[in-house]
Amino acid sequence: MGSKVILASTGFAMGARHPERLLAQAIEEAHHKLYGQTITAALFLFSPPLSPVHPSMLQAQMRQLACLQIAAATFPGVFTDAGQALGNPPACAVLLLASPLGLSRSGQEPGTPRLRWARPDQATPRWLGQSAGFGSVSSRTGCFWLHASAQHGPVELCFRGISAQHSAWSAGLRPLSATLPVTRQEGNLLLQLERYLALPMLAQNIPFSIRQEARLPLERLLVGEVRIDAHPDTPPSLLHIRATDINRSGLWLERALEEESRAFLTFRDPSSAERDTRIALETLATNAPSPAFAWISSSIGRDIAFFGNEDRDLALWRERFPQLPTLGAYGMGELLPTQKCSHLSRYSKVYTVFSAWNGVSQRASSLDTA
Repeated sequence: MGSKVILASTGFAMGARHPERLLAQAIEEAHHKLYGQTITAALFLFSPPLSPVHPSMLQAQMRQLACLQIAAATFPGVFTDAGQALGNPPACAVLLLASPLGLSRSGQEPGTPRLRWARPDQATPRWLGQSAGFGSVSSRTGCFWLHASAQHGPVELCFRGISAQHSAWSAGLRPLSATLPVTRQEGNLLLQLERYLALPMLAQNIPFSIRQEARLPLERLLVGEVRIDAHPDTPPSLLHIRATDINRSGLWLERALEEESRAFLTFRDPSSAERDTRIALETLATNAPSPAFAWISSSIGRDIAFFGNEDRDLALWRERFPQLPTLGAYGMGELLPTQKCSHLSRYSKVYTVFSAWNGVSQRASSLDTA
């Protein structure tokens, strides 16, 4: 006779109610799935960012769950394996962990998976370079709590009891040019890649579907930057095209490209995003056949509106990993762990799955009984 060992569970609640009620409903759902096991750690996510979360709410749940390792945050959107919300109505997503899984403050256990949260102004190159972690960047009004104490700086936590962690990145980009040396720019104005003028190069390579639109969709067009000192596995940095300069045949970017960098033109494409996600999920399924739970970082630009009728990324995820406890956030940036640092991506999804150190997985382990 066998019984199932469940190490993680999620809960989701949405509606025009106070965050305290949403949190209680989400916790009740998640707690029920753990069949009375002792809770060792919990993550609470709320949306929208200005949700009126009060420390007393968190303290009450710490007492009810008899759990001290609790972290909470507000993001533009939140989701689990069963539900999702971006903006209004308000929502709460919860992940509960049971032994041997848990959370600890960062810096105590080198080599363990690191969950990182920050606001846009806090996701500086220095902070990103301090550790290789996964996680999400909230909006400038996002808030974070450890236990029941508000955190003014970025948050970093270590997962305990993890034997393996695997991350995969879905860029969702369709390149419009080769990667070429930046040969001429003046401040933020990109004028030339190799021997090609920037604006004519963009015009010649825009897909036919975009040419048919009444206006140039600059919000979907980007310049990818590959720095000379970047590791080969590091994804490119993506820069907005703010405007075109017809008189000088250039492109106004959000900032100047780095010296001696290479660059390419690209655009955000739903078909490419779906393809990239399928590849990423297949890679994860191969590398981690029996994960215990997962975290997904998503750009707010990879939501239902981007795909047209549903978040195809999450639909594919739920098809590939049905019933896998999953917590995630829609934010302003996605953190991808690389060899030595956290890479800040945009307009993407980063999928991270975790296996438990004792070999117990969410798929269930049979415990033989006499």
